[in-house]
Amino acid sequence: MNKILVFLALLIVGCSKKPVDMDDVLFDRAGRWITKDNYSSFFIYNLKVYNGPAYSTHRNGNKKERGQLKNGYKSGVWTGWDKDGNKRYAGSYEYGQEHGNWIGWHTNGKKKYEGEYKKAKQIGKWTYYNKGGKKTTKEIYFICDEKCENEHIPRPCKREGKIVESKEF
Repeated sequence: MNKILVFLALLIVGCSKKPVDMDDVLFDRAGRWITKDNYSSFFIYNLKVYNGPAYSTHRNGNKKERGQLKNGYKSGVWTGWDKDGNKRYAGSYEYGQEHGNWIGWHTNGKKKYEGEYKKAKQIGKWTYYNKGGKKTTKEIYFICDEKCENEHIPRPCKREGKIVESKEF
């Protein structure tokens, strides 16, 4: 019983992290966070590659971005706001790259766009809206399926992320 209590105490202490302020951090081209002091390839906090909640703020103190870092990379769902506090986007990251569903909003709170990323490239159907919430454009981006991937192994697909169809409303 004592071993279980000790284990639970260690688990709670180890998993409860305060979010890290990323204002004093630089952004690496590969999507990784690095500190001004070490210029290494990962976001380092307390001399370790950081895992856990992270955030940044605008100069006026309003929140700018909030999400998780995993092994020094943006990971999971991230949300961004403009300097006035309006929600601007919410989307998923994997290894520091956009990957998964994304939604953007105009400053008036109406939807601006929605679509999906795969390894930082737009794929599938993307829909864009005007400030009044009316659909303006629908674009279809190429998705590299299993057959396509077999044609260019091990190189990345050159067609992925390219528009294959576009329709204005």
